Amino acid sequence: MIRPNTQARRAVMLSHPLRVLAGAVALAIAAGVSRAAPAADTAAAAEIPFTDAQVTAIGVTFESPTSAAEAGSMRFPARVLVPPTAERAVISPLAATVETVRVNSGDSVRAGQPLATLFSADLSGLKSNYAQMRAAERLAKADLDRDAELHTDGIIAARRLQESRSKHEVAAAQLAESRQRLRLAGVSERDLSSGGDAAMGSSMTLRAPQDGVVLMQAAAVGERVEAGALLFRIARLDHLWLDVQVPVEAANRMKAGDRLGLRDAPAATVRVLSVGRDAGAGTQSVQVRAAIETGADALRPGQFVEVLLKAGGLAGWSVPDAAVVRSSRASHVFVRSATGFRAVPVTVA
Repeated sequence: MIRPNTQARRAVMLSHPLRVLAGAVALAIAAGVSRAAPAADTAAAAEIPFTDAQVTAIGVTFESPTSAAEAGSMRFPARVLVPPTAERAVISPLAATVETVRVNSGDSVRAGQPLATLFSADLSGLKSNYAQMRAAERLAKADLDRDAELHTDGIIAARRLQESRSKHEVAAAQLAESRQRLRLAGVSERDLSSGGDAAMGSSMTLRAPQDGVVLMQAAAVGERVEAGALLFRIARLDHLWLDVQVPVEAANRMKAGDRLGLRDAPAATVRVLSVGRDAGAGTQSVQVRAAIETGADALRPGQFVEVLLKAGGLAGWSVPDAAVVRSSRASHVFVRSATGFRAVPVTVA
């Protein structure tokens, strides 16, 4: 498609959005965009024969008309975001050294899939403490069972049974706390239950907390990481958000639930979630959050896009000023046909 040099456009009524002549052959009229009303249905369309060689020789250019509503839309810059509820961070629970990394940025992962293996001397201490707590809980449980039988036979007082029950509850709580620390360190429930070499080793496996895509991978083999260091970011990308920067005047006409267009993904459906209440001190723009409900496949988090707030009440098609030829009786645009051009009458307001 060849575009004209002029940027001025007019809105006209065409029966079909065909390519229109938009070059020096068409009479250029005053610049600016005007709104269109339907032309008379009985207007005849005159055919003007032109060969392809003639079209090339005189330098005719063409442009496909755009919707008048789209041409009159307001456009705002926006950035694609991952909703907070769709993103999870994977951190190192202990100070450790990275032994292996099994995924890279951009990889799709499933919940529970191994991401990396870390070696931590602190893990041995946690596992040793867990073994002690497990032995103490078993001993307290055996004492409780014995005292329960003795109390049933009337040999010991109820107070002693209560003391045994309390000791067992304390031991069970300490065991649960120690177990939870190991689970947070990446030790599987199976390894904890087995009590074998895997349960007492110094390596821990970090696993994906949800299905999604690895957006960030900061772990490098051999690197020393501190407790709490961010190693991976995993996000679901089926639904994305937009952070739209809107001037105050336009934001005053927007509300939650409004529909927006997306120039970078015309098939996408976008709905306004919220309109900010404060304006940026430097830009005097308002933050508008919108959700991309469908058609987000072609977009990426962090990508800058252009959002359209479509103007209502505009019908017809927008064409360049140079494409409209006005005579004493009517206005026309020249539409490419099989044999040359067809002069189509239009109404320009």
